[in-house]
Amino acid sequence: MTQPSTTTTPLIPRPSSAWTGERTGPGKPRFTRLKNGAFRVAALLLLLFCFLSFPGTGVRAQTNVTLEMLQEQAAQSAIEVLIAQQQLTAAKLELQGFNAGLKPRLDLVANLPNYFRTSTEVTQDDGTVAFREIELNNSFVGLFASQRVAGTGGTFTLESRLQRTDNLVQDNKFYNGAPIRLFYRQPILAFNPWKWDRQLLPLAQTVSERELTAARAEAALLATDRFFDLVSADQERRIAETNKAANEQLYKVAKERYELGKINRGDLVQLQLELTSAEQNLLRSERLVAAASAAIFRLLGRPYQKELLRPELPTTEVAAEIEVAEALNRMTNRRPEILAAQQRALLAEREEDRVRRDLGPRIDIEAGFGFVRNDAELAPIYQDPQNERILSVNLSLPILDWGQRKALTKRAASEREVAEEVARRTEMNLGTELVQLLEQWRTVQEELRLATEIRDLANERFRISQESYTLGAIPLPQLTLAQQFRDQNTRAYAETLRAYWFTYARLARLTLWDFINNKPLGE
Repeated sequence: MTQPSTTTTPLIPRPSSAWTGERTGPGKPRFTRLKNGAFRVAALLLLLFCFLSFPGTGVRAQTNVTLEMLQEQAAQSAIEVLIAQQQLTAAKLELQGFNAGLKPRLDLVANLPNYFRTSTEVTQDDGTVAFREIELNNSFVGLFASQRVAGTGGTFTLESRLQRTDNLVQDNKFYNGAPIRLFYRQPILAFNPWKWDRQLLPLAQTVSERELTAARAEAALLATDRFFDLVSADQERRIAETNKAANEQLYKVAKERYELGKINRGDLVQLQLELTSAEQNLLRSERLVAAASAAIFRLLGRPYQKELLRPELPTTEVAAEIEVAEALNRMTNRRPEILAAQQRALLAEREEDRVRRDLGPRIDIEAGFGFVRNDAELAPIYQDPQNERILSVNLSLPILDWGQRKALTKRAASEREVAEEVARRTEMNLGTELVQLLEQWRTVQEELRLATEIRDLANERFRISQESYTLGAIPLPQLTLAQQFRDQNTRAYAETLRAYWFTYARLARLTLWDFINNKPLGE
C-alpha cells in the first residue's frame, strides 16, 4: 500500500563525503587541501556541530519522513516480510527439485574392491557340515539411467552393469554382466504421489507468493500505524510550540496591561500558568516524538541512535468510490488465506486417495528385456551376450481387514469435507470484513472533510480571539476557551487523518490492490 512517488530516500542519510575523507585529487583527501587558516575554521565548525549534535548537549538531528517512504521500507525490511521471502524461496526450490526429479537421471554405482577372507560352513552331500576357508574379491560397477512417469507412477530403467568375482583360494575369476537392459515397473491401483505433487507444489509456490505480498501489505499497515503515532506526537509538539509562542506574547502584553491596571493579578497568573504548562507540554511531546521515532526504527530493523523523525503529512487522495463487487473479486483472486484453504482441501483429498489405495487391492507389473552373460573371460559378455526377458505380475488383494480400510477412508473423507467447509467460510468471512470495511471507508472520507473544515474554523477563531484579547475586546476565559477548542480540533483532525489512511491501508491489505495507482499491490 503505497502512494505514487518519484524518489525514496533513506531514513538515515549517508554522511557527506567532505567528512569521510573522499579523495578528490591524486592520493590526497579533500580536507588536506585546505590551507592552515581555513582548516582551523573548518575544525572549529566541526567541533561545534559535534557539540550541538551530541545527545544531551543540544539539538538532536531530525529527518523528515513520509508515509509512502515508511511503507516502502517496511514492506522490504520488516521481519515478517523476510520470513515470507524465505518461505517463498523454499517453495520455489521444492518445486524446482520436483521438476528436476521428473527428468532422466543417471547414476553410477560401484563396489570395488569388495575383498573378504573368512571361513564359512558348507553343507556336504551327506548332510554334514564342513568349514572351508574362502578369500574373494567380489567387485561390481553399474551405470543406471531412470525416468519417472508422473502420470502413471511408473519408472523406466536403462542399465549396464558388470560383476567380477576373484576366488583367490582357487586362483580363478568369473564375470557376470548385462551390457544393456531396459526395465519398466508399473503399479496398478496404487497411490501415485507424483500426480498429486504436480498439482500441490505449484499451488504451494503461488500461496507463498501471495503470502509474501500479504506480509508486505501487513508491514505497510503496521508502518501506517507507527507513522501516525509519530504524527500524533509531532502534532502535540507543534501545539505545544504554538501555545508557548502565543502565551509568551500574551504574557508580555498582559504584564504591560497589568502595570497599567487594565487587568487583575488573577489574569496575569493564569497566563503565566498557561505559559509554564505549554513549556511542560513541549518537553513531554518531545519525549513522545523520540519514542515514536524509536518504534519506527525497530520496525525497520535498524539501530536507533536518538535521531528524531519529523512526519510529512500525505497529500495524495484515494479514489472516492471503490465498487464492492470489484473489491470482492480482487480479494477472492489474491488473498492467500483463500488459496491456502483450497490447498488444505486438496491435501485432504490427497490423503483420502492415499488411504483408499494403500489399503485396497494392488497389482504391480514388471517387464524388461536385455542381454546378459557370465563367463570366465570378459570379451564374450559384450561380443556374444544372451537374450534376457522378464515379465512379472504381482497381485495383492485384502481379504479380511476387519473394517480398517473403511474406517480410515471415512475419516479421511470427513477431514476433506471439513477442509472444504473451512475454505468456503474463509472466503465468506473475508468478504464480510471487506463489505464492512468499505462502509467504514465511505464514512471516514466524510469525517475527514468535516474535520478539516472544523480545524480551519477553530484556527481562525483562535486567531481572531487572540487579536481581540490583545486589543482588550474580550476577557481571558474566552481566549482560553478558543485556544482549547483549537487544540482539541487539531488533535481530532490528526486522529481522523489516521483513521482515513489506516482504513485505506486495511483495504489495500485485504484486497492486495493499490487503489491509488489502480494496480496489484507490490507491482
